[in-house]
Amino acid sequence: MRRFALALYVCLLVSLVNLAGFAQDSPIGDVARAARAQRSQAPHANKVVTDEDIGPQVGPLSETDDPDEVVNKAAVALKADTQHTCRNELSNNSGPGYYTETIREVAGPDRAHLVINRTRVEPAHSELIVIGQDIYSRSGAGPWVKTAGSSVMPPTPLPEALWNHYSGGEIRLTGRNVIAGTIVFVYETKYHPGGVSGRDRAIEFWIGIKDGLLRRVQMVDSEASSRVTAPTVQRDVTTCSYGQVAEIKPPM
Repeated sequence: MRRFALALYVCLLVSLVNLAGFAQDSPIGDVARAARAQRSQAPHANKVVTDEDIGPQVGPLSETDDPDEVVNKAAVALKADTQHTCRNELSNNSGPGYYTETIREVAGPDRAHLVINRTRVEPAHSELIVIGQDIYSRSGAGPWVKTAGSSVMPPTPLPEALWNHYSGGEIRLTGRNVIAGTIVFVYETKYHPGGVSGRDRAIEFWIGIKDGLLRRVQMVDSEASSRVTAPTVQRDVTTCSYGQVAEIKPPM
């Protein structure tokens, strides 16, 4: 049971970092890997922004702020914050299609609740609670399993669109919008992963004007295909809210 719980814990965290898993039969998976390799080779800014530099709040923002740095600081702030809820939706239209919803609630430096719902051939549900050094996990409607004395609370996994440090004017400000009552600046970047013209990636970042916190990020990958009329499209959307989270209690 202990090994099962630890394995599920690792799988759930990896699924967050990998955006709940890419479909292996989709060329988009290759696109994502190529993009990550391409971006990892790009020159980075000399200054490294740390959690201590800005803390969980980085606003207010101005239209004259460097868009690259606004997004970079929002990523650091999300990792540092200890009271928020983020919901990720990943979908693509390859083959039978794929949809995964991942919800992560953070209620302190050592408390988190993760829920993953997958829909493909058969629906799947996984859930995990971390409280201090205790891990509680279950699959589907099965019983909770407790593993004690082995948990290390990891930093908040970031959406893939925030994995890399942006620099050199990669991002531009496109306007304002409102999400859940919060006024945001909307930033975007577009490029061809791997330098291939038939592959397109478009990313939008919605960042609160008053606090500089990420409220929404959407990344859309598309690739033209000669085998089908419509291109292969993968959509990855994460929305986050900040503030008091309901108390996370042991489920057993």
